[in-house]
Amino acid sequence: MASEDSRCAICEDGDTENSNAIVFCDGCNLAVHQDCYGVPYIPEGQWLCRKCTVLPDRPVECELCPNTYGAFKQTSENKWAHLLCAIHIPETGVGNAMYMEPIDGVRGIPKQRWKLVG
Repeated sequence: MASEDSRCAICEDGDTENSNAIVFCDGCNLAVHQDCYGVPYIPEGQWLCRKCTVLPDRPVECELCPNTYGAFKQTSENKWAHLLCAIHIPETGVGNAMYMEPIDGVRGIPKQRWKLVG
């Protein structure tokens, strides 16, 4: 049985397969499945999530929710959002399904729905 630390931050599942392992960011220890986060191959040496690659020493905020931790990817507007938020909000998605980025459609969310984020 997988420990809580080895659960994917996106799907919350700890099961793995050879072609869909859980990878850990060497910068922030984020745990994600390769398929969930868009890591088609595991590099030799260290692996960094997109946030730690682009802004290793700065916190980022999700454009879609108030949480400041989790699996972030950049949006088409060079801001940041959780991949989990983008998957569950009907107007948003990802531009490249293999790499699960960039997050598209944020500006297409109706204004009245933004008031719910609060």
